[in-house]
Amino acid sequence: MKEINLEQLKELEVELLTAVDEICNKENFRYSLGGGTLLGAVRHKGFIPWDDDIDVMMPRPDYDAFISYCLNNDVPFKIRSFETDKSYVDTSAKLYNPNTVLQDDNIVGGSSIGVNIDVFPIDGLGDTYKAAKKAFNSTRFKRNLLVAAQWKKFFKSKTHAWYYEPFRFAFFVLSRFVNKARLFKKIQKKYKKIDFNSVNFAGAVGGSYREKEILPKTIWTEYIDLPFEGRSFKAIADYDTYMSSIYGDYMKLPPEEKQVSHHTFTAFFKEEE
Repeated sequence: MKEINLEQLKELEVELLTAVDEICNKENFRYSLGGGTLLGAVRHKGFIPWDDDIDVMMPRPDYDAFISYCLNNDVPFKIRSFETDKSYVDTSAKLYNPNTVLQDDNIVGGSSIGVNIDVFPIDGLGDTYKAAKKAFNSTRFKRNLLVAAQWKKFFKSKTHAWYYEPFRFAFFVLSRFVNKARLFKKIQKKYKKIDFNSVNFAGAVGGSYREKEILPKTIWTEYIDLPFEGRSFKAIADYDTYMSSIYGDYMKLPPEEKQVSHHTFTAFFKEEE
């Protein structure tokens, strides 16, 4: 198989994002660039130079409708989510190019998909910040177990400080004894009970930034267009509040030692049959 280089990887991911944009525009689904992708759009008008993945955020009602649409219509990508694979217990869905394949020795099922982008649901959490934080933290232990349950073996994090490693190892050991599907269903049931449209605070429960993800729901009700890699995509209008919460002074570049990619896979084009 022919290995996919960095520029090809980014191009394939932008093609997936373009497909998401077209579907959402056609079906009136709300979505926004998220995390480092949104930061890249604002600060670099494209990928962060050392980054190589794409994240998308959708309010829970739009996320569920989007997944349903994709499963029931002809779309130019495949989906890996709990709906399509009960062994997949990530809170975000992966949309992937079926003509590519990944090799990842760290993640369970890491070689069963191709070049992909992540779509995160934004769940309603509560009417006050205090209630939202309580709802968010009520499943934190379970979520950490689920993350560790997807590791084939223990490996050091590229992004967390060294003192997190003992905690990561403890979760890895405990995760060997859990029923992943049952745990995932409990977490999903908790947040699907909360009506996104009727609460004041929401956030990406599966996001990497923990409580920093909890923000007023109004953040996810207004959208603008932002340039990204020569194209235009949707973004939350109040991206300043979102990114200030997550990154602080987000226009300032991090130290050189933190300018690293965090993926652990190698991507290949599938051989033509």
